Amino acid sequence: MGTRLSVDLNDVSTNPHTIGLEQLPTVLDVQWVREALEKKGKMSIRRRNLPNELVVWLVIGMALYRHRAIDAAAKHLGLVLGGRRGATGSAVSSSAISQARQRVGSGPLKALFEMLSAHWAEQVREVSLWKDLKLAAIDGSTLKLPDTAKNEERYGRPGSGRGKGAYPQARIVGVLALGSRIMLDFVLGGLDLSEQTLSRRIFEKLQDHTLMILDRGFINYGAFVRIVRDGVERHWLSRAKSNMRGDLIEVLGAGDSLMELTTSAQSRVQDPTLPNTLVVRVLEYQIPGFRPQRLITSLLDPEKYPAKEIIKLYHERWEIELSYAEIKTDTLERRESLRSKTPDGVEQEIWGLMIAYNLVRVMMDEAAQRAGVPAYRMSFHNSLLAVRDFLICAWFVSPGSLPKLLRRLEQDLELLVLPDRRHERHFPRVVKIKMSKFKKKPVIDREFP
Repeated sequence: MGTRLSVDLNDVSTNPHTIGLEQLPTVLDVQWVREALEKKGKMSIRRRNLPNELVVWLVIGMALYRHRAIDAAAKHLGLVLGGRRGATGSAVSSSAISQARQRVGSGPLKALFEMLSAHWAEQVREVSLWKDLKLAAIDGSTLKLPDTAKNEERYGRPGSGRGKGAYPQARIVGVLALGSRIMLDFVLGGLDLSEQTLSRRIFEKLQDHTLMILDRGFINYGAFVRIVRDGVERHWLSRAKSNMRGDLIEVLGAGDSLMELTTSAQSRVQDPTLPNTLVVRVLEYQIPGFRPQRLITSLLDPEKYPAKEIIKLYHERWEIELSYAEIKTDTLERRESLRSKTPDGVEQEIWGLMIAYNLVRVMMDEAAQRAGVPAYRMSFHNSLLAVRDFLICAWFVSPGSLPKLLRRLEQDLELLVLPDRRHERHFPRVVKIKMSKFKKKPVIDREFP
């Protein structure tokens, strides 16, 4: 990578309009952006102050700089042609940026995410393997959206015993590569679509030689059959529901057995190719201080896949919960909602958010390898701050200083190693902060100008 980086940075010195984002080792090939735009027929033909290539960078920058206004992010990242390096002021107005975003749409951002995630996942493949299987976790979450009628119509607004929610929300389901914690795949939709419904799109694209770890909210016997049947060495691992019933086939060891489960008649009507039953492996265990647990999995061979290793492996599923926390708490800085007031803008912004998250994660993985520690030992919050500082400085320094600045970034990231986790610590699942005693503000059914 060092040779490639030197060549690219040498080219940078002759390009007065190169931006900091292009200098990151993880996004050096700007051809990816152009290819994504070409796929969706969005390549810029006429010369503009904010061409489509830079609009893509801007959407990613919106996520990296959630604490700044969009036009301020464009200015600080130098995303305007015709401006001078280090010049003050922005050459485009907020309305022009809005029009440029509408012109590009969400398609190129989605295509770019898919290309980059596939490339980055292969780049860090070694740290996400177990028994020659790629480890992945799937889970869902929601993102709050600006309170507009269009967003509510497209995505929906949650309800509760206290009435309608304050904001419309988009439902998201992501697949995380365990080890590197790169988001491999991602789907979004409205609240009318369940996590299970959205997960079907992901299971259909699941790669061979993959173990998918999921929570019991995703349990679907039909999906489990298709995961194994429609691929090569594709497996799943899940926590069992408390009401699971089946016929015991064989006892493999203490708390380790094979069981036959029955697929539902409704599933067989929807997919007549499903068998009446499926065989699963059931693992029973108890962590001191917690209730007994049961796992079910398609990893049927007890010699090849030891029970203790599977049990330990299941608890790595929590990494995706931590990743969602990093996206919402650190990247979005706990802001009430995203920025975009239209459904298409929301979709574009979310894809940019996922690209930005992966970009920081890959930088962290490279730093972790240099420091000789696992990726989870790196601080996401401080890594994000370091990347932000680099991007702003890259615009203000001379092109010849970029290699030195990049080496400084790499050195800074290597210093952001956290203490190892204390695995012996356990905490009960309790509410830390009591709900407010005050009445909820009512939702006003009208649009503000």
